[in-house]
Amino acid sequence: MMEEAEHALLRSLGLSVMQPDGPDAHLAWPRVAAHCDYQAAARFEDELTIEVAVEHLGGKSVRYGFAFRRDQTPIARGQLTAVCCRLSDQGLESVPIPADIRRKLAPK
Repeated sequence: MMEEAEHALLRSLGLSVMQPDGPDAHLAWPRVAAHCDYQAAARFEDELTIEVAVEHLGGKSVRYGFAFRRDQTPIARGQLTAVCCRLSDQGLESVPIPADIRRKLAPK
């Protein structure tokens, strides 16, 4: 669920988890850490709201914070850290977050 919310946030900013970076490469955002603290039970077919926000924007990484709710009931809080990487035929290499992406991700 956290990855789906992350993808939706990126799409809302005009970004993607996998976007072109030159003719033979892509920028990718592999997850390097994930954490979730459960506060209440969610049941089958419960409709949950997931809020996601950028908590920290580093030189090469971004940490998202997530809040899961059922109506007004807190269900869980989570964090996910992703690293900006260039994916090419040579493999995966962490790279600084490009300025245009940094501006879009910057906490408001």
